[in-house]
Amino acid sequence: MVKRTPVGLGELCISADPHERLCIFGLGSCIAVYLYAPGTSATALAHVVLPESQGRPGEPGRYADTAVPALVAGLRSLGHEPHRLRAAIAGGAAVLGFTSEIGQQNIRAVRRYLEDFGIPVVQDDTGGIRGRSVEFDPQGQHIEVRVLAAPQVSI
Repeated sequence: MVKRTPVGLGELCISADPHERLCIFGLGSCIAVYLYAPGTSATALAHVVLPESQGRPGEPGRYADTAVPALVAGLRSLGHEPHRLRAAIAGGAAVLGFTSEIGQQNIRAVRRYLEDFGIPVVQDDTGGIRGRSVEFDPQGQHIEVRVLAAPQVSI
């Protein structure tokens, strides 16, 4: 039985349940950052809102500079080293005129912090002008993306 676990703004979640699908509904300029260990059911998701914390307190999933290390630490606690992890990212859309730069900044920041850990982005559905909802299938190890007013795709 599939269990869907929504991850809200600034939140993150770590799972090793092969039936748990971590998801985000209504991504705009935010980024869904999934880390997973290939060949296992270990999955981690952060709902990144902004690129840098600049020392501000908040949930570790809120900022790219705190979310990526927190996801890595969570999967490391399950026995998965960063060099074995893969990333899937989605979001960063310019859904409103004034948020267009925030989405691009989020994309660049997430990629930079993943690169710092040597984690390749192997699935990517970022940018554009439409919001999306995402769900990670730990068994097939891919993101399912639903774009507003468009058919679902798997990447």
